[in-house]
Amino acid sequence: MSRTRWLIAMMICLFFYGVSQAQPAPEGFYWYKVKPGDTLSKIAPREHWEIIKRVNRIDERHLPAGKKILLFLSLEKAKEFVPVPEFMEDFKNVGQAIQVFLKIQYFAAYREGQLLFWGPISSGNADYPTLKGEFTALWKARNYFSRKYEMEMPYAVCFSNKGYFLHSQSLPGRPASHGCVRLLPEDAKKLFDWIKKGDLIVVE
Repeated sequence: MSRTRWLIAMMICLFFYGVSQAQPAPEGFYWYKVKPGDTLSKIAPREHWEIIKRVNRIDERHLPAGKKILLFLSLEKAKEFVPVPEFMEDFKNVGQAIQVFLKIQYFAAYREGQLLFWGPISSGNADYPTLKGEFTALWKARNYFSRKYEMEMPYAVCFSNKGYFLHSQSLPGRPASHGCVRLLPEDAKKLFDWIKKGDLIVVE
């Protein structure tokens, strides 16, 4: 990853985690205050939607009035945003691995240490923190239903017998789950199809 791309990514992460949104936006981006009735289609062209969701860790349902989100001036520059390491030395001898970065709220998929794809997450909230540590993919279910929470959890990948999953669910731009790692639907499906039983999953 180039120094410029890394700095852009880290600046964005810092703005969301510990730095006031009253400060200037990172280069190429700007703050937009959501207005009543706003939708992604109203505030940005379709080709911007995916990156907007990823940068702000939100889905299209989480645009509450008054919320400040990052939009961008250049699609090409925004495509350079990569918030996770493009190579993980610890995984260089590992066939496939998932790293969940709780502090910056992103996940990344690696093969032999090389980044393949990444996406935003919503992990456990303060009352129900996500379990940290090294795990493996125990089993997965495309159409899983949680009896405990009476909730559908599409593309569920279980990584702990204590009831922790990677799965598709809403992303409000902050840690909000009961311990699971929520993903955007498109990321959950991609990860579900890619991951195999026994693959390494690191949460930290």
